[in-house]
Amino acid sequence: MDDLTKEFIAESQEGLDRMERCLTELEVRPDDGELVGDIFRSVHTIKGTTGFLGFDRLEKLAHTGEHLLGSLRDGKLAVTSELISGLLSLLDGLRAILALIEETGGEGTRADDEDSELIAELTALNGAAPPPVEAELREEVEVHAAAVPAAGAATAAAMGGGDKTLRIDVDVLNRMMNLVGELVLTRNQMLQSNTEAANFPELARRLDSVTADLRETVMQARMQPVGNLFGKFPRLVRDLARTCGREVRIEFSGQETGLDKSLLEAIKDPLTHAVRNSVDHGIEAPHVRVLAGKPAEGCVKLRAFHQGGSVVIEVADDGAGIGIERVLAKAVERNLVTAEQAAGMSEREALQLIFLPGFSTAAAVTNVSGRGVGMDVVRANVEKVGGSVEVESKMGQGTTLRLRVPLTLAIVPALVVRSGGQSFALPQTALVELVYVPKREAQKAVEKIGAAELYRLRERLLPMVWLDRLLALETQCTDEAHGFYLAVLEAEGCRYGLVVDDLLAPEEIVVKPLSSVLREIGLFSGATVLGNGALALILDIAATAARAGVKPMEEEVEEVGAAEATTADASDVSFMVFEDRVKERTALPLDVVERIESVPLTQIEYAGGRPLLQYRGDLLPLRDDGNVLAEMEAGEQTGDEALVTVLICANAGAGGRHRIGMVVRRVLDVSTGKMLEKDAATDGMELALVKEKLTMVHHQFGAGAVTAWKEVA
Repeated sequence: MDDLTKEFIAESQEGLDRMERCLTELEVRPDDGELVGDIFRSVHTIKGTTGFLGFDRLEKLAHTGEHLLGSLRDGKLAVTSELISGLLSLLDGLRAILALIEETGGEGTRADDEDSELIAELTALNGAAPPPVEAELREEVEVHAAAVPAAGAATAAAMGGGDKTLRIDVDVLNRMMNLVGELVLTRNQMLQSNTEAANFPELARRLDSVTADLRETVMQARMQPVGNLFGKFPRLVRDLARTCGREVRIEFSGQETGLDKSLLEAIKDPLTHAVRNSVDHGIEAPHVRVLAGKPAEGCVKLRAFHQGGSVVIEVADDGAGIGIERVLAKAVERNLVTAEQAAGMSEREALQLIFLPGFSTAAAVTNVSGRGVGMDVVRANVEKVGGSVEVESKMGQGTTLRLRVPLTLAIVPALVVRSGGQSFALPQTALVELVYVPKREAQKAVEKIGAAELYRLRERLLPMVWLDRLLALETQCTDEAHGFYLAVLEAEGCRYGLVVDDLLAPEEIVVKPLSSVLREIGLFSGATVLGNGALALILDIAATAARAGVKPMEEEVEEVGAAEATTADASDVSFMVFEDRVKERTALPLDVVERIESVPLTQIEYAGGRPLLQYRGDLLPLRDDGNVLAEMEAGEQTGDEALVTVLICANAGAGGRHRIGMVVRRVLDVSTGKMLEKDAATDGMELALVKEKLTMVHHQFGAGAVTAWKEVA
């Protein structure tokens, strides 16, 4: 195909996607003239261009549809269910011809026989009124043909041609080109110098900055709003509801949420299965809903939002919910679990059975459901792209299926750890916090219940998983005084502490697929090459929990925790305790600390005598009350080996959300404490008692203090 035809197909597919959304909305709002106008323009544009390109079959079908829509627009026809169905059939016919043109370059043969039935149906809906003479419309065709190549600043909308095409804003392309130019310039300068040159560190920092900007811009180009995918479902819900004898409406929120184009394509089928299940299995028949005191019309809600570096997509219905007893009975009947296993399952564990291959609660096999294929495909496809699936259900109230996927497949932030002499990467989206347990505290902090080991973290018991034992790695000989690190991880409702030997610097890793041999192990989601050239496997957090036998927290435990929280002293405050000045304990309220970063000393820059850090595209001001930076720069350890501990602190004030970095010597603890009353003897300082030790609370973050962010920002 030539470029003009490719552009025409892309524009037409986009117009038909818009037409499909408008048609389903028109059935709900039949008096909306703007919707009718949008639908008419979509077909009108296709018809106006096809004659110029020589696609006679497409032109004839589009012309008949345009004539029907013209009558609707002029008020000669009323919006009915039959009319909407006929226009949806027109849309399907146009899509089929466009797909044929894209695949073969032509419209195929026997066009009259193939389209005559549809044209007759559309003509009948229009009261058998013949369309205008084609010769009268030739001038109009030429006018529309001239508009086909025009893009303007193109919107970032996905094309109907699947993952083959992608629209990118011209400004984004210009920025990418400029960054590539800067990258080439920096490369040339580095090639002309050497590592001993005085300007080499500056060139390395510039290379790092340009690479980060280029990566962000490429990611921005690949990001597409999930609304592009949501737009497919009103038609699906309408057709499926009519087939199943249901009354269902669909609602959306968060359509503007961005997701990588490849991931958008990957979750299309899982999301389709989820919506189909909500309509067929979830929503009851109208008379059943009325008897239960519900509206006859059911509702399916699709919601997308960002959470912890991932995109969460929820499919919720207000149907009957999932009967746990029925699920367990079906699982036993189909020999998926034994009766003894079913009897010992919690409600949460029982719900996971719906993801087993071959499982279905449908009473009979139909053309919609009953074959036991669907939910296992949903989970498999989502996990294939590094995501997870959760399900919640309440009898009589409905079911929520939650798909959690990473923002992008290519690059993810991760924490690199070492265990058994090998490096592993932990996705930071699953990382809750890090704890260092000194040798002297290990015996007191670790408790045993049978063979299971648990760590008491802020008065709550946390299951411990020793990574070297789980992977049967050789235990490394360590200093007797050295304790262990606990990475607190959470996935699919499981929270546990992964015990590792050492922590390395956090990195943004490039994810590489695993070989078939490593995939069979089932504990890793990918592999990566670290900055030092070493290989590291990316740990699958949920699979690790399952292999180690970690079970999700039960609702009863949550209720006990909530009761304990309500009876706790209201004056208790959670603090992060650290040392900035020598032998002086200082604390920050835990809710203002976003992250703990280990930053190479060489990345700290200065302007006007004040330290600054380039952090995630922003210029972050640093506070160094303990003169830690000056002492480190005066010491012998320099270069990338010298790491500065920085607490990334944020506060939401009247001027928006602001961030600063607190330079500290070391982090000591995370614990609750009580604020002490100010006294003249303490010179107005804010003090707290944390683990029975006197601790100074940073004056900018003390309880009741007005944070003066502008002083440091």
